[in-house]
Amino acid sequence: MAAGTVTRAEFLATIDDILDLPPGTVKGDENLKELPATWDSLAIVSYIAAVNGLFGMVLSGEKVKATRTVPELMALVAPHVVD
Repeated sequence: MAAGTVTRAEFLATIDDILDLPPGTVKGDENLKELPATWDSLAIVSYIAAVNGLFGMVLSGEKVKATRTVPELMALVAPHVVD
């Protein structure tokens, strides 16, 4: 696997970690409001930091805040998530 990429499972595990959820909780099709943890400003900042650390990308807080689903979060970094 090339540097700066993760598998879909690794990406979802990162979301689990950001939200302090047990591994495997996030399946990839959820609405962020329906997750068993709050997708709030801290989660948004944590997501931006994780993306920067994993891929060297800088996402705007507004762009991340506008997302409503896990697939939308994944779409922000789509070239870096592989099957």
